[in-house]
Amino acid sequence: MHVTGGQYKGVKVIIPSCAKPTLSKTRESIFNILYSIFGNFENKVFLDMFAGSGIISLEALSRGFSTISIDKNPLAIKTIKENLKIAKGGYKIIKGDSTKIIENFEIAPDVIYIDPPWEINYEDAIIKAYKKFSNAIIIIEYDKKRMQEFSHIYGKISAPFREKVYGRCKLDFIKNQN
Repeated sequence: MHVTGGQYKGVKVIIPSCAKPTLSKTRESIFNILYSIFGNFENKVFLDMFAGSGIISLEALSRGFSTISIDKNPLAIKTIKENLKIAKGGYKIIKGDSTKIIENFEIAPDVIYIDPPWEINYEDAIIKAYKKFSNAIIIIEYDKKRMQEFSHIYGKISAPFREKVYGRCKLDFIKNQN
């Protein structure tokens, strides 16, 4: 896999066995949508809660975001460090359970990307991020077969303001309406 845009466009990214990387077409769409919202990413913070390979974080860095990448898997953390070493700064890597870490998070991200392994329960991470960071745009990536599960979650938070489907993958963009 390669970075699809920005200053690191074309850079090859290592994918560890523990990660399910977001496909290039999906990554391009995410940043095109974010660009239509923000205009540019200068002074914006992108939080990748389940970073895996760090490819989304590197895409965000490449386009001008500062990034925070969280993962609890040691192989993922090692890979993220390797993949992000091309950048001269503007990023932070945190090892741990992102759902617990964000409870005491002091930095207010502008974008929160939630894409844990598809077999785990997202609800806790989504609701905590939504309540804690009321000004952030939350992007959730999940297997579209789980849409029924997400309609239940959206009864507890705002419904998506934008949705995209790419093959098996569904992206929901959420903004706190409070």
